[in-house]
Amino acid sequence: MATLKPRSLAVTSGKGGVGKSCIALNLSVVMARLGKRVLLIDADLGLGNIGILMGISPDYTVEDVLQGRCSPEQAVVEGPEGIAVLAAASDREARFWEIGELTERGELAEFEAGFDFVIVDTGAGIAAKVVDFVVAADEALILVTPEPTSIADSYATLKVLLHKRPELHLKLLVNMAESAVEAGDLQEKFQEIVQRFLEAEIDNRGYIPLDRYVREAVKRQIPFVLADPPSPAAEALVQLANHFLESRSGGLGQGGGILSQALRQRIAADPPGSIRI
Repeated sequence: MATLKPRSLAVTSGKGGVGKSCIALNLSVVMARLGKRVLLIDADLGLGNIGILMGISPDYTVEDVLQGRCSPEQAVVEGPEGIAVLAAASDREARFWEIGELTERGELAEFEAGFDFVIVDTGAGIAAKVVDFVVAADEALILVTPEPTSIADSYATLKVLLHKRPELHLKLLVNMAESAVEAGDLQEKFQEIVQRFLEAEIDNRGYIPLDRYVREAVKRQIPFVLADPPSPAAEALVQLANHFLESRSGGLGQGGGILSQALRQRIAADPPGSIRI
């Protein structure tokens, strides 16, 4: 029997340093303010930033959950506006994800079923620990900044994601743009490249303006959307959140939550006992 599962959104990027974790955290807070039950998962295994942005150091992390050292209920902590957070470790190796030390965890889907939205902050690039979580999500939000390296790496990431899961709902968000014109030019050129070389479409989700209040909030380890009065970046995040709320609703699915789906994909790719060369 099909069960209603929460909508899942993976926030990812081709390269680091584009503000991915900051956007994931602040989008989660806005969603919660709008009345949704939100779970924020830091899936940047071993290099997590969500806990740092919030100024927390939980006893258990998402790595502990994935390796069966604790239940998700033991690891989850409450964040701003009541969001539930599974933080990642920021100072450890995460090779376990790629060397077959994993088993399926039935309780993960049940845990996620208690939320309306699950937002996942992934790592950057095309490593297995990034791609597995992105393709397990309902939708992917790709962050790009107006820099040649960010644009090139985002295209490479998009190419890999489409190869893994052609039907994935892909959205593009320009971060730290100096103007609407700069963001629009980037979006137009990126869409043209994607259509020409990948024969694919990517949904334009606007831009977040370059905003000094964002940097100040990061230094203070608080979400910038909680500043009063709201900054230009905060207003743009509210528009982004409203888009997700107004767009298609979550469907009925048999596959469970994003954590269990990502685990299942990794186990299938590297079954226990397989030989790695």
